Amino acid sequence: MYIVLFLKETCQLKSRITGINGAGRGVAAVLIAGCSWGSTGVFVRILDGLGYSPLTIVFARMSLAFVIMLIALCVLGRRELLRVRFKDIWCFIGTGVSSAILLNLFFSMAIVMNSLSLAAILLATAPVFVVLLSAPIFGERVSSVKIQALVIAFAGCALTSGAIGSGSVFSPLGVFIGLLAGFGYALYSIMTRFALNRGYDPLTVNIYSFGIGSLVCAPFTNFSLIASTISGSPVSMAILLILHTLFASLLPYMLYTYGMKFMDTGKASILVSVEPVAATFFGVFLFSEIPTAVNVVGIALVLFAVALLNVPGGLRRLFRRRQ
Repeated sequence: MYIVLFLKETCQLKSRITGINGAGRGVAAVLIAGCSWGSTGVFVRILDGLGYSPLTIVFARMSLAFVIMLIALCVLGRRELLRVRFKDIWCFIGTGVSSAILLNLFFSMAIVMNSLSLAAILLATAPVFVVLLSAPIFGERVSSVKIQALVIAFAGCALTSGAIGSGSVFSPLGVFIGLLAGFGYALYSIMTRFALNRGYDPLTVNIYSFGIGSLVCAPFTNFSLIASTISGSPVSMAILLILHTLFASLLPYMLYTYGMKFMDTGKASILVSVEPVAATFFGVFLFSEIPTAVNVVGIALVLFAVALLNVPGGLRRLFRRRQ
């Protein structure tokens, strides 16, 4: 019952966002999604300490997210959102596979093969892929403002993650795997755009993405480990898994997909770059990971890129001398 109430509150949050002026609707939703995704590492650290593999972690949160959304839609009388046309199934297969395998699996492999900071900056290449792919696929204009924000956000992510000046070591294969993770992140945005352009509600995109993603992860999931940890500490594990699902899947995916209704794909992918900034703050408050001066500069650059996307004319307008 508490889960249904949470989803009702999330829907009310979307309604409040809708009340903002047109230019700010999508921006608010995507920024909140990025901040929520930034909390993912907190839960992953705990589950990794319990022996969960990356794909077992992904299965746990995606399958639980699917079940929660299915129950909520039925209780709230929104069963019509479960209807999809057979000819559009490929869109949802694309969102499920890209988020579960191309993004999560390759990102986990990149972390093992490289330093964490280098893996993070390789994942931050996603907006580059999105901007380049959205131009020919959806006809989205690659404006000078978008390029400026993209470069600044990428530099900010590099500084925030610690990839610059940290002495990171890497292998060519590890870099390639990391770039595949960034491409998977971008592909999720692209496939989501296809589904939205076909008139589907963001909730429809989300529930099928979770369902298909969990099916893809199922063959690689350690079900005995999940069962043993839950039976050993049922209350604490239930709370952990539910919170992980709410803040790493349900809330961010719903708001990110909703926000994409009000802006082009490239802009959304750049705005969500606040994720590493949010992760840095979680590290400070929960793990006492004090950021360096370089990290602080990176945070400032990411926030500046977000602001730049909402200034008509970009840097030229921002720094133009007043006559």
